Amino acid sequence: MTKSSFDALVEVLGVLKNLKIPYMLVGSFSSNAYSYPRATKDADIVLHYKDGDLGRIRAELDDNYSIDMQMSFETVTGSVRNVVTYKPTKFDIELFRLGTDAHHQERFVRRRTSVIPSLGIEAIIPSPEDVIIQKLRWQREKDIMDARTVLQVQYERLDWQYLRRWTDTHETTKLLDQLIAEAG
Repeated sequence: MTKSSFDALVEVLGVLKNLKIPYMLVGSFSSNAYSYPRATKDADIVLHYKDGDLGRIRAELDDNYSIDMQMSFETVTGSVRNVVTYKPTKFDIELFRLGTDAHHQERFVRRRTSVIPSLGIEAIIPSPEDVIIQKLRWQREKDIMDARTVLQVQYERLDWQYLRRWTDTHETTKLLDQLIAEAG
């Protein structure tokens, strides 16, 4: 029986957990956990790779999955990734390597376990502040929308000192202030 795309993602997350590979589910799944859900055509996971991890992941997945073993460069995020595709639905799960960028390192340390309603499981995701910071860095239309909705829903619970420190560092404070004004 063919699984749904989300079931395939749950299976990949289970493989990462079983193999004890440190990860963080990012992208729309993390912003959806802190705000209003929006549709997505793929999933993004940041991994703290060790030698051989990609091969271990590949060995745990059945023939319904393909893994591009050749790393590629993702231009929008400036990250290195491998792509796992669940062939029956053509759903891509992008495995990004944890980079050396100071914010990437800190957001990985600050990650937390949270229920992901669309998946029906707990998964490890970035903090709401780190979702906003990263979305503001990318500045794609869908990312600005995600940052806005996370701000609206999480406003009272945000660590504003941390948020401002990183938006000042990334020169996105003006955009943050604009979203705050729009959110009311």
